[in-house]
Amino acid sequence: MSKIWTYIYILIVFFGTGNTIVFSQDIEPKQEINIDDLGDVSDEFQENFFEALKQKAITNYDKAIEALEKCIEIDPKPVFLYSELGKNYLELKVYEKAEENFNKVLKAKPNDRYVLELLYEVYFQQRKYKESVGVVERLVPFNTMFKEQLANLYFLEKRYDDALEMLDQLNEEYGTDAYRNQLRKRITSKITNPNSRIAILEKKIKENPKVEQNYLNLIYIYSQNNQSEKAFETAQQLLKKKPKSALVHLALYKFYLQNNKNDDAINSMKIALQSSKVDTASKYKIVNDFLPFLDKNPQYESQLAEIMALVSGGQNNSKVFTELGHFYYKKDRKEQALNFYERGIKSNANDFALLKRILLLQLDLKRYEKAEIGSQLALEMYPAQPIFYLVNGVSLINLEKAEEAIEILSLGIDYIIENQKMESDFYTQMSVAYQKLGNTAKASEYQQKANQLQKNHNG
Repeated sequence: MSKIWTYIYILIVFFGTGNTIVFSQDIEPKQEINIDDLGDVSDEFQENFFEALKQKAITNYDKAIEALEKCIEIDPKPVFLYSELGKNYLELKVYEKAEENFNKVLKAKPNDRYVLELLYEVYFQQRKYKESVGVVERLVPFNTMFKEQLANLYFLEKRYDDALEMLDQLNEEYGTDAYRNQLRKRITSKITNPNSRIAILEKKIKENPKVEQNYLNLIYIYSQNNQSEKAFETAQQLLKKKPKSALVHLALYKFYLQNNKNDDAINSMKIALQSSKVDTASKYKIVNDFLPFLDKNPQYESQLAEIMALVSGGQNNSKVFTELGHFYYKKDRKEQALNFYERGIKSNANDFALLKRILLLQLDLKRYEKAEIGSQLALEMYPAQPIFYLVNGVSLINLEKAEEAIEILSLGIDYIIENQKMESDFYTQMSVAYQKLGNTAKASEYQQKANQLQKNHNG
């Protein structure tokens, strides 16, 4: 795959405010020209050229340009001189000069992919999207993934139909992915006359009824414009043409849920979850729709294990297990919640909120040995978090290790900042620990401190 795909500007539009986020890194530089590439040139030419390369390497771009201009005075014919000049001007953000020199190269070598990529950067840096489009269209023959860049640029140029066409072509060639799905949603949301887009898609379906993507796009447009019946009809039409389509079930399960056809909805969910054509983000969306459905329809809870196994692909998927934990936690089913949380955190051990919830559940369920070990590990990652000292202290007390509990609680209390409730909890546990040691005087002293803090907190 082209290096520009990894390093050149990737425009992603996420927010309803119309803001754009651009991720960018430097284009990977082509290997510098060596002496054998220069051909038959004078010593003075060689000396100035390699001086230019040296100055560019240490970011003295102005001096590099001076050296290159001396080369041009000696011999203006070598095309690589203008490529090097363009690169230095680009570094200096002197875009007009960079463009001028890159175009000199392209006049002699119109299919120089590397220079085309640099010229694209020149235009994109200046937000000259129309010019950028022209360059990227010339780059597409080198790698069809440049169509994704075109989709972004067409979007910025408000050429929404062209943008969607590029995404359709990519989906046909590479399959769907979460990024392109998100971009499609943003493009579609900008279409002010959906009827024109609907007409285009209906024409495409009539001309080529076996292209799945056109149906999917039409379903989405209908759904976005509150034409749910037409969306459902289109989904049924696709299912007749392509009975093995998995992607259509991403739409069908929602229609079935809305119409209380629960068995059909679950069946569609399972088909979509099993398909390799459905991206991971869409599968998680199914789970996020299924769990609230269970709240209202608990009789289907027996389906939960199978649904989760499908979305995780039989793997130890921490995100799936964590979502299950949340589901049972909200239902106050602590045993099940803890079971899934403990499985979910194995590959995400530094999740502070999840770690805290697990440890508190372990205390609540009297799993003191696990809570002691877990809180020790938590303290290694978060040595300034008093909650983990408290959990460790409570665990030690219940494991008849009162002296160790007092020591850890005494350390942890120093990390409490303006939290009288937590400070009171620490003193209460220290009182319990001293009581276990038979030191009633200390136990009473710390209980009084706890009571006073609690009174201040409540007052």
